[in-house]
Amino acid sequence: FPYPSGAGLHVGHPEGYTASDIMARYWRMRGYDVLHPMGWDAFGLPAEQHAVQTGTHPRDTTKANIANFKRQLKALGFSYDWGRELATTDEDYVKWTQWIFLQLFHRGLAVQSEVPVNWCAGLGTVLANEEVIDGLSERGGFPVERLPLRQWVLRITEYADKLEEGLEGLDWPEGTRTAQRQWIGRSEGAAIVFDLQGSGSGSGSGAGAG
Repeated sequence: FPYPSGAGLHVGHPEGYTASDIMARYWRMRGYDVLHPMGWDAFGLPAEQHAVQTGTHPRDTTKANIANFKRQLKALGFSYDWGRELATTDEDYVKWTQWIFLQLFHRGLAVQSEVPVNWCAGLGTVLANEEVIDGLSERGGFPVERLPLRQWVLRITEYADKLEEGLEGLDWPEGTRTAQRQWIGRSEGAAIVFDLQGSGSGSGSGAGAG
């Protein structure tokens, strides 16, 4: 789902959407029911910054940006099922993300931990690595510093085995499955025995786990 920026669609959007629309039309014409929705990944730092700079409520700008994106996509003739449209800012959508978090929390999978983050005082938020360029925020060019910050983290490693096993048998490109395995980050670790000079073979040992 795209982020509905104020600039509207760029060439990369229809490039990818054309491919998925071709597949949707192909399978639909062969008699299959095809789930082909469109939605909006609508939470984002640009909307927050625009609100701060202009005093406009982010709800209003996001709503207007979504309407513009939708107009442009319809003009391109994509065969989306607009009856299934959603936005991550919809109250009904947020309700379920909160419900999922509570299930994770009650099962001990959502915990608070102090971890190093990219803190940008100018934007008042934490940034992802790709949002930091040469020590400055990609948006606004504000200084970014590495600081320990207490925040919620999800213990995805508890499900690493199950997640990786679920990749087996999927009709996905191998590159996609490899990327998923790397994201899951499952590791069995290793036990290593070192020889110490002057102490005889195997007299010292150490163990490491990844």
